[in-house]
Amino acid sequence: MKKKGLAMLLVAAMTLSMGSSVYAADKADDQKELSITVSGVNGSVNFTPIYVAMEQGFFDDAKLDVDYVLFDNGPVQMEALASDSWDLGFTGVGGVLSGLISYDAKLVGATNTDNGTQTVWARNDSDIVKAGAGHNTVNDQIIGDADSWKGKTVLCNSGTVLEYLLIKTLGGFGLTTDDVQVITMDAPTANSAFQAGQGDVSVITGAISFAEDKKDYTEVSCGNWADTGLECSIIANTASYEDEETYEAMTRFLKVYWETIDWMKENPEDAAQLCSDFNAECGITLEPETASLYMEQDPYYAADEVLKSMTTTSEAGDYSVMEEKLLGILDFFIETGKYNAGDDEKMLNHMDTTLMEDVCAELAE
Repeated sequence: MKKKGLAMLLVAAMTLSMGSSVYAADKADDQKELSITVSGVNGSVNFTPIYVAMEQGFFDDAKLDVDYVLFDNGPVQMEALASDSWDLGFTGVGGVLSGLISYDAKLVGATNTDNGTQTVWARNDSDIVKAGAGHNTVNDQIIGDADSWKGKTVLCNSGTVLEYLLIKTLGGFGLTTDDVQVITMDAPTANSAFQAGQGDVSVITGAISFAEDKKDYTEVSCGNWADTGLECSIIANTASYEDEETYEAMTRFLKVYWETIDWMKENPEDAAQLCSDFNAECGITLEPETASLYMEQDPYYAADEVLKSMTTTSEAGDYSVMEEKLLGILDFFIETGKYNAGDDEKMLNHMDTTLMEDVCAELAE
């Protein structure tokens, strides 16, 4: 495995040592070696199987040369598409919407739910906490009321699923982001700044949602409470997707990806340790016990579940169930001015089921 830089766009890239394989994807002796560049978000659940496959040697066994690049969030990840810096991307809804609307990328699959690790925190002595629960129309578990939230300084990564969580939370109080002061920070920075005394509220995601430093704070909202219904997706660079050899590499890569998920389910302790190791490589402290919880919060889909979501027509319109989820989120962003009217039309017609059909066929053999 090797890596390549992306100048200022590249937030983090790592070179991983290959372990001896105890589980291997099928390969024929005459199978051609292929190469692919994939991208993801630091410490994410949906990139973890890729790290595991690298460490276990599964890509080597499948004759795949995998380059990869990691970013702090999805929108920045999608900016790299302008320079064709990667072929296949694993990202959350912020990256998906940016990729489909602004970069003409293709939606080719999904990997796991993406609302279990998104959390919102306030200090224990905050008037938000003192207001208690029961005042939010989205979910009466959400803490605070309109008066206690108004004017608060919120540390949150804008244009991402975290902002969507914030918008949903505020909406249940009859508020919008205009009623608070949002300071844009990626989740790790927001977490550190909040602990240093900055801001009244911190919106974070991933491993840091379960860190011990939360003992002095109160969780006032989360993805599950706010009913965000988010999932992580797989995005393809259109130019790469239309290249025959790269498409073949994508198919082989995703076959290994889902075989690795099966291996992780069969070896949960090893999977948790490797998830912990991956986060450590990203500069995030995540103990194996917490890593196990981290992955349980946003479980992986089976490949056939993904294909069903892509091929089942929504009852709400002439689009798939998978697209329906994205449209619901996008409509909310349009209503709040984060996206423009007509962007929903731009988002549609970017999904292609061919790759998942081929992957499922390969897995069934």
